[in-house]
Amino acid sequence: MKSRVLQILEDLIRIESVNPHFDQQASGEGEIVRYIERFCREAGLSAARQPVFPGRDNVLIELKTGHPDRVLLFEAHMDTVSLGSMPDPLVPVMSGDRLYGRGACDTKASLAAMLSAFEYLVHQQDSLSCDLVLCASVDEEHAYRGLMAFLEFDLPISGAVVGEPTNLELVVAHKGCVRFAVETHGKAAHSSVPHQGDNAIKQMCKVIDYFSRIVEPKLSASVHPLCGSPTISVGIIQGGSQINIVPERCRIEVDRRIIPGEDPERVMEEIGNELQTNLSPLGVSLQTRELLLDWALNTPIDSEIVLSAQRAAEQLSLNCVPSGATYGSDASKLQALKGIPSIVLGPGSIHQAHSVEEWVSMKEVELAEKLYIRLAQQFGKRS
Repeated sequence: MKSRVLQILEDLIRIESVNPHFDQQASGEGEIVRYIERFCREAGLSAARQPVFPGRDNVLIELKTGHPDRVLLFEAHMDTVSLGSMPDPLVPVMSGDRLYGRGACDTKASLAAMLSAFEYLVHQQDSLSCDLVLCASVDEEHAYRGLMAFLEFDLPISGAVVGEPTNLELVVAHKGCVRFAVETHGKAAHSSVPHQGDNAIKQMCKVIDYFSRIVEPKLSASVHPLCGSPTISVGIIQGGSQINIVPERCRIEVDRRIIPGEDPERVMEEIGNELQTNLSPLGVSLQTRELLLDWALNTPIDSEIVLSAQRAAEQLSLNCVPSGATYGSDASKLQALKGIPSIVLGPGSIHQAHSVEEWVSMKEVELAEKLYIRLAQQFGKRS
């Protein structure tokens, strides 16, 4: 017989919840919200909406057990990336130990495991030494506005578990990012007399060359023991209007991954100053513009949430050694903005997230439900 948590995950996969940032025709998270509300009514759980965008709401589920001074947060996002070329992305398909579908890995598996855990714990409240809150959030795949809206409540949260694909490894540190645009400015001219213009694409070549020759080697020399080195990647380039005109503008968008210990605002400021200082003398006219700043995660391994997760993992004979990740999550905002000790923990591998064959291990999903239950029961108890 199919387990309860896999039934929930199949239900979630069938619901299209593509973030409208990726597709203006996408449905967003609305139908998932309605599903969670029905689920909570049937399970005897309290659920409330928090508006974030028109028609796009966070869902907050509270399980109060008489410990308002000790609150454990579970958080997972409801939105997915675009359906892309994935065959039958909204049809859950089981093959061996794999369950395929858009969002199966990132991160409806974590959400299903959390919902199933709460459904179980509502009848086991005597086993808890903390109050529980589950935030099913919107917009993580774009600009994490759902989590930022949730933080406005300023709840007395003692620890947080963020569901993302970690193969059930306990992630205590991960990278953040600084995303920015660089625009070079030249002078248009007819392509038959290019010397009368100033080619903005040629200027941009100097910017990209500077990143490759100077910035990348410097970044590779700095290493975090769990997250590796900072990186920089040019993801988008746009320039010129037609082939017979010397381009007067060129623009790139750049992703600079930061490691724990780096401040995103300072990194952004340093990038702008460094480009001006080193490239202006070479005749490069440029402007930089911030697109997105995100913090790195660096949770102390002796914090209560880490120790509770380790005890829970040991009980299930799972790996309990703290680890790091190269991607980011909502956990870093919880830590950076509110000082909430946070971990990232969930079924699936980041290598399957967003892929054309997105899938998650069904065994890991079932273990995730048990792990979340044990973690909730451990949190707040004296070891």
